[in-house]
Amino acid sequence: MIREALGSLARNEALGGVLARTPIARDVVARVVGGEEIEEVLPLAADLADRGYHLALEHVAPEVSTLAEADHAVEGYAVLIDAIADAGLAGVSEVAVFTEALGQGIARADPLARLRELALHAGHRGVVLQMGAGPSSHREQTLAWSTELLAEGYEVGITLPANLRPTEQDVRLLADRRVRLVKGAHAEGAYRQPIEVDKAFIRCAKVLLKGAGQPSFATHDPRLITIVESVARRYDRSRHSYEFAFYLGRQTGEQERLLAEGERVRIYVPYGHRWLQRLVGGLAEQPSGIGGALRSLLPG
Repeated sequence: MIREALGSLARNEALGGVLARTPIARDVVARVVGGEEIEEVLPLAADLADRGYHLALEHVAPEVSTLAEADHAVEGYAVLIDAIADAGLAGVSEVAVFTEALGQGIARADPLARLRELALHAGHRGVVLQMGAGPSSHREQTLAWSTELLAEGYEVGITLPANLRPTEQDVRLLADRRVRLVKGAHAEGAYRQPIEVDKAFIRCAKVLLKGAGQPSFATHDPRLITIVESVARRYDRSRHSYEFAFYLGRQTGEQERLLAEGERVRIYVPYGHRWLQRLVGGLAEQPSGIGGALRSLLPG
């Protein structure tokens, strides 16, 4: 019931706009979102970098349904890349890019050309692109594009969801690349039981830690973090040859512990005018520690 209500809220832009102006929403955004404009994000990003964290920034753009909107999304990503580089944060930052925002699924959009354009620009500015895990129906196409860009010499990473059954084979093929492993959202054919998702996450993590790439483990589950730490030590992985990734404001004690122990910790910072839809949409698929605050935004 809660998941359905949250999903409805995520799709209701008018209601989302009203709720975004409530006092509790402003409190939530202060803790878990970078703000609405890039100018609000940069001081926060600089503070995190000064404290030793790495960064992943996402511009939460509107849904894309036309070529003009896809072009506008590319411009937004380019502005973010430039802002990161101009602030001196390129060496510790990456930009999350979602292919559906570049026109994937729109006739004549050519998302690969847009990705290549962004990857070239990001490379010139010293910023890494991290391709996000979009809808499961786009998985094969997104993987093919990432492979093509890597073969052309562009520095891009890809995000893979452990709950999709093909991911275990995907990580074997990409273990020498930059892969961010997430638990994943609900999808057709995915593992449904939490214990099965956790087991798949660990199996994939073992493959990535045996490889020569730089894996990123995005989970807020302390049990999984502890297991990944143990596996990394067992495989003699040097610290900073892999990392842990957290959303801004999530499991801050665990973030600080890992950082103090010498681990690389990356903080994922979303920003933009659709921050509420982004957070609630994610909560609808993966209920989390900020659930109480976000659920309190719901009417009734």
